[in-house]
Amino acid sequence: MRLGISPFASTREGVIRISEAAVDGGLDTLWLGDGYVAGDDFPGWAGGMESMTELAWLSGRFPSARVGVSAAVLPLRDPQWLAKEANTLDNLTSGGFVLVVTPGFWPRDFSHRGVDFDDRGTLFDERLGALVAALDGSSFDGVHTHVPAWGRLAPEPDTGGGVPVWLAGATATMRRALRLGMPYQASRATPDDLAPIAAEWFDNGGTVLAHRVRVQAGDVDATGNEVDWQAITGSADQLVDALERFRELGVSDLSMVPGQHERASLDTIEVLAVDVLPQLAG
Repeated sequence: MRLGISPFASTREGVIRISEAAVDGGLDTLWLGDGYVAGDDFPGWAGGMESMTELAWLSGRFPSARVGVSAAVLPLRDPQWLAKEANTLDNLTSGGFVLVVTPGFWPRDFSHRGVDFDDRGTLFDERLGALVAALDGSSFDGVHTHVPAWGRLAPEPDTGGGVPVWLAGATATMRRALRLGMPYQASRATPDDLAPIAAEWFDNGGTVLAHRVRVQAGDVDATGNEVDWQAITGSADQLVDALERFRELGVSDLSMVPGQHERASLDTIEVLAVDVLPQLAG
C-alpha cells in the first residue's frame, strides 16, 4: 500500500518543512486538495492554493516524490486546460503525477461560479469524456464541450500509458468508475465505514481502490473544534491497526491529511515515519 500525505500548513515555509519530513520519512506522495472558495476548510496553505500550480512547485522542490491532486472538481474546470496542465505535470515529474477528479462536494463553490450544484453529475460525465479525449489526443463531442479531432494539445504525455486518471466521490461515482473500468478513490471513512464500499467495489470487478483519510497521532478528542475533521486518531499502535485494516480491505494507495497546521502535521509525520511505517513494512 502506497502512503502519501497532504502538506497542509499555515505558511509557505511550513509546507516545505512538512513535505521534507514526509519525503525523508518514507511517505512517497504529496497530495493536494482542490479548494476554491476561501473558508475555514481551505485556508491559504491548507488547501486554498491553486492545486496544479502548487504541485508543480512541490515537484520541483521534491523531485523524488510522486504528486497528485485529490480531487479536481471537474464540473468547475475546463477539461482541455486541465488536460494540458496534467500532461505538463506528467512531463515535469517524469510520469510521477496522478489526476483524481470528482463531481464536487461543496455547493458554495458551484454557487460562486454560477453552476447548478444539482447538475454536477451530468456535467461531470460530459467533462470526463472530454478530459480523457484531450489527454489521449482523440476527439469528443458533447452538449457543452467539444474536443476537435485535429490539433492535439501540447505537450504530449511523458509516459506511454498517459496520465493516471482516478475518480473520487460518493456511491454514484464509485459505480461510474466500475462501469468505466477506472480506479476509484474513496474518502472520509474509517475502516469500518469503508468495508461495505470495498466489498461492493471488488465484488463487482473493481481494480485499483484508493482512499483519502484524515489522520492525526496522539491522544486527540475527535469532537473538539480543532480536530473535528479527523477520521483516524490515536497512538502509533492504533494508527498501525487502522492502516493495516485499510490494506486488508484492498486499499492500494492511501492519501492522508495529517493536520492543517505545522505542529500537528509534523508531529503526526514523525510518528508515521518512526513508529508506523516500520511496523507496516514488517
